[in-house]
Amino acid sequence: MSRLGLLLLSGLLVAGAASAVEETPESCRPKVAGTALALAGDAESAQLQCDIDRAAQLAARSERRSATAPRPVVRVVDTASPSGTAYIYDVIGTLPNYWLEARNVPGDDSERTRVPACTLGTNIPADVSQLISSELTSAASEALPEYGAREDIQVNPDGSKRVVLLLDTHDIITTVETEAGTRHFSRHARASDEIARLNQTIIGVANFSDSWVCDAN
Repeated sequence: MSRLGLLLLSGLLVAGAASAVEETPESCRPKVAGTALALAGDAESAQLQCDIDRAAQLAARSERRSATAPRPVVRVVDTASPSGTAYIYDVIGTLPNYWLEARNVPGDDSERTRVPACTLGTNIPADVSQLISSELTSAASEALPEYGAREDIQVNPDGSKRVVLLLDTHDIITTVETEAGTRHFSRHARASDEIARLNQTIIGVANFSDSWVCDAN
């Protein structure tokens, strides 16, 4: 089944589909005045930790359903796909061909009965694997911020720029293994930097694959 078919199936089974329900991590709970969130830099670090913990919760929930790759080269956690369901994408193996494992993440018990459990295992073509490898090299740069600004820069007809704040919480959390160690990144789904392109490359492989297997029971 293609990802398009999967999205349609999810839409039929889930009226007004909602994101997977998770207990709020401690790092995501509101802080009182005077805490680290008072400073902008600290606020970004705190939000990054919240997003990392949200991704870890989704991964743990998925792990309880079926075993996953122990240490993927890249893990992308899409907290709210267009169908409303969270997805996890793991890139494993080595060049010339990476392997992609993907799966949706069940929400609460009621959602498990409405949303089909879907998994994907597919070979990533050599040219796309090489592209991912190049994007991973960029991800190792210390100049690349771990938490991306939630804003969309639009160019007006006269050439001036307008900054629009992205207030919805469609976040994508990416964990990559680099020569310098593990790095975590958080981006809005509408971001357009190097990490966003890495996410789009990996999710694009899954979207166009016809190897999805779903259990609607």
